[in-house]
Amino acid sequence: MTYDVTLTELASTTTCHQRVHTTAAGIAGAVGRGLQELYEFAADCSAAPTGPPQLALAGPLTDGDVTLDLYLPISATPAARGPIDVVVLPEGPAAQTFHHGRYEDVPAAYEAVFAWIREHGRHQAGPPRELYLTGPDTATNPADYLTEVVVPLRRD
Repeated sequence: MTYDVTLTELASTTTCHQRVHTTAAGIAGAVGRGLQELYEFAADCSAAPTGPPQLALAGPLTDGDVTLDLYLPISATPAARGPIDVVVLPEGPAAQTFHHGRYEDVPAAYEAVFAWIREHGRHQAGPPRELYLTGPDTATNPADYLTEVVVPLRRD
């Protein structure tokens, strides 16, 4: 698969956030549960979702423990509760591409984005994120999933 990587401008985004610890084998279940908790938090706080759920690795992906940051853009700024807090993802430039297909194949999209960053002499400003535009909640076939990969960049 080839990836069209473009430069975009991310808007500042208020999100509810949860850090999740799991194993490499347990990522899918942990993400599903974590996102469900974020949607429930938003509903309980009358903070409507304003964009797709997002995931960022909070550390290296290994065969052992994995730490993930899950985000859900929301329309309000409610008080934190339990393991869920509210954070603002900053505005700024980002390299982006779109991956069509299974989540297991998303690393190829990251490789394309990081190659573009090197080629264009840009510098990463924050952790890469996956935005889940189409997933198991709306598509029955994993070939129909659509994931946006964004890597925030320093402003040059």
